[in-house]
Amino acid sequence: MTSPATIDLPPQAVSARQARRWVTERMSAYGLEPLCDAVELLTAEVVTNALLHAGTSVSLRVRRQGAGVQVEVMDGSSVPPHRQHFSRTATTGRGIGLLDDLADEWGWRPEEDGKTVWFRVLRPRQTWSVADLEGLGDLGLEGLEDA
Repeated sequence: MTSPATIDLPPQAVSARQARRWVTERMSAYGLEPLCDAVELLTAEVVTNALLHAGTSVSLRVRRQGAGVQVEVMDGSSVPPHRQHFSRTATTGRGIGLLDDLADEWGWRPEEDGKTVWFRVLRPRQTWSVADLEGLGDLGLEGLEDA
């Protein structure tokens, strides 16, 4: 396990984009490009949820673990992550499902001044399943493959 790299992000929408770019740079520095899509997607999801639900600054930590990586997102809310149920076409409510599907492990722990949500990706993942792509027709996005 390597020493973690950490970045602090303000409670602003632009922080999610900064988190994606920063974690992509870390993955490249670690030589873990095959894991990058899944790690970037999960990082964006967890950071966005922290920004939306905690409304506090966020600390993002990345640590290489053997052939994989552990990502931790710390925020100032003590409310644990919980699954929400929305319609299939909703643009929110998929964070825990993504963690279940793309992370090898994930969890959370309370902290003195909030919580940490963490996940590990230890092997490459296919971030879009055939079922996901077939579902685009339900959203009125037919023909995107021709664009």
